[in-house]
Amino acid sequence: MSAQTKTDSIVRLDKVPLSLMVPDEDNPNRMPARAFDLLVDNLERTGFTDPVLLRPFDLPAFEALRAKAAGDTAKLLALVEHAQCRFKIVGGHHRREGALYLGFDKGPGTIIVDPEFDDEAAAFQMVRMNSIRGKMDPEAFVRMYQKVQAKYADEILQDMFGFAERAEFEKLVKSTAKGLPKEMKDKFLEGAKEVKTIDGLAKLLNDLFTRYGDTAPYAFMVLDYGGQQHVWVQVSKATMKSLRTIGEICITEGRTMDSILGKFVQAVANNEFPDFLKAAIESTPHVVLPANMPVAPTLKNLETMNALD
Repeated sequence: MSAQTKTDSIVRLDKVPLSLMVPDEDNPNRMPARAFDLLVDNLERTGFTDPVLLRPFDLPAFEALRAKAAGDTAKLLALVEHAQCRFKIVGGHHRREGALYLGFDKGPGTIIVDPEFDDEAAAFQMVRMNSIRGKMDPEAFVRMYQKVQAKYADEILQDMFGFAERAEFEKLVKSTAKGLPKEMKDKFLEGAKEVKTIDGLAKLLNDLFTRYGDTAPYAFMVLDYGGQQHVWVQVSKATMKSLRTIGEICITEGRTMDSILGKFVQAVANNEFPDFLKAAIESTPHVVLPANMPVAPTLKNLETMNALD
């Protein structure tokens, strides 16, 4: 199928239910909180202008609906919604999240119906787009790479991921470095100087995670609400040890950490432990926040905003 034929076969629908747009769990792109806020602001100001790139979970079933609609896009949308025909997101994960946050229930979609555009093609496409526009999640990238590495020679992977040119490969290195803890970033950048292939990059990341993952001074606890709101909380070794202790208590008492931690956070927010909250404030370091801080003041958010300034 030629590029022109593939383009002509693309289906464009204006009002695809967002509930039928399913995020790809392998998507390695991570958007900083400040960038997400700007995206939401832009959606609020201009509307949902850029369609989400999609591909059907069940291509034959979708093609049957297209045939039944006979070129009538309104009828096709009605059939898609009635059949609950789902689509996996190839590009536009954060646009969908931002739209959901603003209360959208539908949005524009560009649907790829090329039968050759399979899971692997979608993976390559996501990495190409993310290396240009987003920040790469190193562990997610390694997982994605490991799924396809046995099938292709490294030179082919290099080209399919879009990194045949050294300049593009270096973009990937820089994008990946942004997603690493500070303590691992320098070691990664130093090691990447000698790396010339995707395989070498994946091996370097695996080595770093193996050697330093458990000894890193902190990790992150990601709090996500409906795919719309995210808070990345930096977790120290002491905090992680305490979380394990709470987990042991939950096992003994037949409870979940979700419930116990939720109750505790709600109690603090409702000022049910004023003395404890006061002591916590007094015993923790003061930070200088930007004026009109638009997101939760976590160390990760502050680092991101400083990088944007």
